[in-house]
Amino acid sequence: LKANPFGTRYLPAAPRAYPDSWSTPRKWDADKQSPFERMRVLNPVPEPRALHAIDRGFKELFPQFEAVPLRASWAGMIDAMPDVVPVVDRAAAVPGLVIATGMSGHGFGIGPGMGRVLSDLIQGNEAGHNLHRFRLSRFSDGSRILMGPSL
Repeated sequence: LKANPFGTRYLPAAPRAYPDSWSTPRKWDADKQSPFERMRVLNPVPEPRALHAIDRGFKELFPQFEAVPLRASWAGMIDAMPDVVPVVDRAAAVPGLVIATGMSGHGFGIGPGMGRVLSDLIQGNEAGHNLHRFRLSRFSDGSRILMGPSL
C-alpha cells in the first residue's frame, strides 16, 4: 500500500488506551488498578428520559409489572462480566427467568446462535451445548474464576 487514493491510513496497532489494545495488561497485582477499573469510562450516567420511555414501554407490554418500580439502571456501552465470559443461564432464584448478558460487544455477531440457545432454555429444553462455562453461579459457588480469552 504505497499510496491510498481514499486518504485513509493503515495503523498496524490499536490506538493508545483503546479497549483491549495490545498494551492492556493481562495480569496485575491485586493492589493495583485493573483494566476493568481503568475502562470505567464506558459507564456513562443513564439518560432519565430514555429510562422513563423504556420503563413505560415495558409496562405497556407487561401490565402485570405496573406496580414494580425500576430499581437500578445502567447505560454502559459494553456489558462485560468480571471474567470476560458471558452469563447464559436460568436464574435459580427466579423461576422462569433466563439471563443472557456480558457478551462484551459480541451479542450482535453471535445473536442467531445465541437466540437458539436462549429459545431452548426459555422453553425448558436442553440447549444442545455445554453451558457450564456460562453459568451465573460461577461467581458464588466457590469455583475458581477462569479469565476469558481476552485477558
